[in-house]
Amino acid sequence: TFLGSGASQSMRRFSCVNLSTRQLSIRNLVGYEKHAQSNAIMFITKRGIRICVSAEEKWVQAAMKSMKEKRTTK
Repeated sequence: TFLGSGASQSMRRFSCVNLSTRQLSIRNLVGYEKHAQSNAIMFITKRGIRICVSAEEKWVQAAMKSMKEKRTTK
């Protein structure tokens, strides 16, 4: 085994450890990833910042729906 090999693997994927409780502006969001193991959504902002939020929040579901609709209309 190589030293540090486990750490380098975990750095490749971002994971949601802490969930933000703040509502984000949909205009600043460019994408999202679902994290099933923690029931979280990771939003990605225009600046490349990744913010994890609870998938159960109504505004989160509305933001995902809005982004999905924008993708299909382009």
